[in-house]
Amino acid sequence: MLLHNRNIIRVIKDGQVANCIILKMCYDYALVKYEEKEYRIPYAVIDEVVGHELLMSNE
Repeated sequence: MLLHNRNIIRVIKDGQVANCIILKMCYDYALVKYEEKEYRIPYAVIDEVVGHELLMSNE
């Protein structure tokens, strides 16, 4: 699995599934944004990359 900043990933923990945007990747975890909050997610609980956020210009 290849991870990059701005990937949208699927995280599963305790039966809950969530799609999150990776903001920053660190040695032991990815910093993700979910419902306007930031969380540190260990790589072991990342289920899969489900997409990539498109960065569109305001023009």
